[in-house]
Amino acid sequence: MSNNINWGKIYESTAWGSGVTDNNISWGKSYADLAGGGLDADYQAVLDYAITQGYTAPSAAQQTLQNQLVVDLKAGGIWSKLDTFAVFATDGDSDFALIDWKRLSDFTAVNSPTFTTNEGYNSNGTSSYLDTNYNATTDGVNFQNTDACEGGWVINPISGVLCGTSGGPGDGLNMINTIGQRLNMFATNINTAANLSGNSGLRAINRTSATDVVLFNEATTINRTTTTASKIDGSRRVLNGQNNFLNAGSKCAIYFNGGSLISQQTNLNNSLSTYITSL
Repeated sequence: MSNNINWGKIYESTAWGSGVTDNNISWGKSYADLAGGGLDADYQAVLDYAITQGYTAPSAAQQTLQNQLVVDLKAGGIWSKLDTFAVFATDGDSDFALIDWKRLSDFTAVNSPTFTTNEGYNSNGTSSYLDTNYNATTDGVNFQNTDACEGGWVINPISGVLCGTSGGPGDGLNMINTIGQRLNMFATNINTAANLSGNSGLRAINRTSATDVVLFNEATTINRTTTTASKIDGSRRVLNGQNNFLNAGSKCAIYFNGGSLISQQTNLNNSLSTYITSL
């Protein structure tokens, strides 16, 4: 039987295409047809969540890339250390881009940040940002006072704050291209400049002990010693922190938060770079 079939169950091995109709079977969302066994369960869960919310999923080709990203993050020892993870660089719609892949919930776009397909979100530089709806103080599992990481993949880092909270000048990852990056991760008494400026790519800050902070990009690691501090209460933000905003000319393609990823730095960069350069 191939005509007028009413299927109530989604199969991972089925190739779905947006608006595809085959023998009177109409499928409105897109699932990748992955040879040899289907999708990773955690990425499948992201697509299933998108279906329930009515979001437009990425193309089948991009789903293959995104599925591989999850597989690579797991193989690199990264996925299990993340509390929240979002891929804004997608050819799905702007709602799909706001899905938290770890928590299966949504970030909130505040004051209309601009979404660009396959690149991500950028602020207007004065008021727009993304609220993760994740408070590291109350929701953090891997993100702890002495073991934490936050960052993302930035396109055209010019100046301003990539991520942080509304907690004031003591919490944020500042992307200052001409000066370096300034880390204010937990409190106002942590404030250290470091030369991690450069081209588009990975930017992250890590807390590895009560007093040690490590900043890194795709090629450089910088160690700093600071005073003991605690996490600042408040929802984590992307494109905003320290009451400042990422420059309007810069975009965030991927955001992550969780436990320290110092040991996984190379794997993290390789996984994200492989995905971004394949778009």
